[in-house]
Amino acid sequence: MNKTPFQITRRKLLSTTTAAVTTTLATPSILRAQAVNTLDMSVWLPLQSDVTQNLFYPWAEGIEEVTEGRVKINILPTPKGPPPAHLELLRTGQIDVGFSIHGYSQNEFARAKIGQFSFLGDAYSSSQAFSKVYGQLLRGEEEHTGITLLGLFQHGPGMLMLKDKVIEKPEDFQGLRVRTSGGYISGLMSDLGATNVPMSPTDARQALIDGTIDGVCFPFEGATAFNIIDQITYVSEIQSGYYNSTWFHGMSNAAAARLPAEDLEIVKSYSHEMIPVLAAKAFDYADYIGKEQILASGIPIEPAGQDVINAVKNAAAGYETAWSDEMATAGFEGERALAFTRRLTSGG
Repeated sequence: MNKTPFQITRRKLLSTTTAAVTTTLATPSILRAQAVNTLDMSVWLPLQSDVTQNLFYPWAEGIEEVTEGRVKINILPTPKGPPPAHLELLRTGQIDVGFSIHGYSQNEFARAKIGQFSFLGDAYSSSQAFSKVYGQLLRGEEEHTGITLLGLFQHGPGMLMLKDKVIEKPEDFQGLRVRTSGGYISGLMSDLGATNVPMSPTDARQALIDGTIDGVCFPFEGATAFNIIDQITYVSEIQSGYYNSTWFHGMSNAAAARLPAEDLEIVKSYSHEMIPVLAAKAFDYADYIGKEQILASGIPIEPAGQDVINAVKNAAAGYETAWSDEMATAGFEGERALAFTRRLTSGG
């Protein structure tokens, strides 16, 4: 793959973590003689996107390093299905490794909503907070039934990108047809007055061209990853995000069963540590590039006015309260978990 300056400067981080993981999980010498296990990975983001280049390829390289070549990740040239299908593809063993967004299967991931609320901030702090609070304190792994969880992360703060529309006051949301990813942001847009149109991000460009939607909810990286810059004319920005999306990275149980126990433990340990870090850096970098390209195209990025921010806060508060009550019923202190998350994030 093509190396970017960002990837090259990150190699020391990979090497340091590789050394730490291999020291912690000493590998019996007998494993070195075992056959190579190659795991196929389906990636539905464009392979040349900044996130793929700076998250999934380095992760794959790291896996090969920490297992001393016994486990290799083969990133497929085309995805095995659309983004929302990847959870089931993992569960049925049609792919060995993949990732997806919790919002596509929201009813299965109630606890994960903690990372989807408004005003959580940049990808780096929010990914670290989500992995810690959801992954550990809320025992997020329990919700990932039927797969072997490898990592948790978030993209950067989500914006509202529109075609031939603007948002200057709360009333401007009325009647907007907006693509969302499901989950919290779908409800939020509906409450603000927009018509929520859930769809795969890969379908957003054509929907904008056809005029079936007026805009999309994407982080800045999504504008470049899904090639919509020439189809938008305005971006409404809340720096800490209208919303966020939470993601999981996983392995099929069938693939996990093929690996020697020692290698599986190395893969899981390395991934749990590195996926949130690599993802945070990758999305922050991609958001920077995406925003620069939007501005270079002459598209205005307008900070949301206080009236709009207040409208978002009012709508968001109801969802946060409802989620905290839901968590209390499940035996978790949701309100405290959310407050802790906000202390850990840049938007807090």
